[in-house]
Amino acid sequence: MPAFRRATGLRLASAAGLVLGMGLASGSLHAQTGGAATDGAAARIRAVDAGLKGAPPTGPHAVIVEHDQALDTHTVYRPAALGPSKHPVLVWGEGGCAKNGLMFPEFLAEIASHGFVVVADGPPVNGAGRGGPGGGGPTAPRAGGAPAPAAGGQGRGRGMTIEPDGTALIAAIDWLAKEGADPSSRFYQKVETARVAAMGMSCGGLMSYGASADPRVATVGIWNSGLLQPNEKIFAGLRSPVVIVTGGESDIAYANGRRDFETMPAQVPVFYGVYPSIGHGGTYNEDNGGAFGVAAVAWLKWQLTGDTSARGKGYFAGTPCGLCADARWQTASRGLK
Repeated sequence: MPAFRRATGLRLASAAGLVLGMGLASGSLHAQTGGAATDGAAARIRAVDAGLKGAPPTGPHAVIVEHDQALDTHTVYRPAALGPSKHPVLVWGEGGCAKNGLMFPEFLAEIASHGFVVVADGPPVNGAGRGGPGGGGPTAPRAGGAPAPAAGGQGRGRGMTIEPDGTALIAAIDWLAKEGADPSSRFYQKVETARVAAMGMSCGGLMSYGASADPRVATVGIWNSGLLQPNEKIFAGLRSPVVIVTGGESDIAYANGRRDFETMPAQVPVFYGVYPSIGHGGTYNEDNGGAFGVAAVAWLKWQLTGDTSARGKGYFAGTPCGLCADARWQTASRGLK
């Protein structure tokens, strides 16, 4: 395994505002997008108060959070004004495979503020609990009221059998692709669904593995996660760069994430980052997703928009890369170009 690298910090920063959508009727929400949605389509969309705390997102786009009845199993985070060029897309799986799109609003709103359309698994469930920094993760009920697995579904020794299942993430890609081709949709010709990112936290990381063989998935993100046991079929299906990020040894997913990095086929480009000061809960609900938010935005800019600057590729590749030069992180990589 390559040696870990350490050094001084770097953070991305830019000005931004935030639109939470509080008090906006569906019609006025649609009016901000400049799209051509019908009144019926607009009526199905509910603006969501995501309950964001702390500093506003750092990207140049104001953000709206929505629940669309046409995909009522998910929650959408997006720039308030869509276009004129197509927006890159992230589909996201939640910790514990919990069906709650408000599990990590600070983190996902930060990503959306940089121009990404994010479709998170689960409808918005206010007050159902979040996976906080260093905490035990989400406790929201799953669809149908059944309790969610422990955060991340790592669950060794708990009698759980959790398989990488990307169905919900692929459904999100399918839906957004359909919307992007529909002249009546606010997303018409405004989303890039031929190359998307599939990412998730803990059990959501397993969901991302499950979606990774879809030809539209251009990069995979495994956050506080890792396969419960080596899976040759998943690894054989990987065709795109992978980023694996965990907390330190107190993170229940630490050993699994490290093993995935060490055993992943040599032809798969992969970046591996460990943030030793936190556990399984990550930094998702710190301001703008904390250090994980910075890393996620930089990776997505590089992989989906071709950003080769210090705020994109340079954060993960180079001598030294920006994240490698951050003393808070331990990093290793293989095959990045």
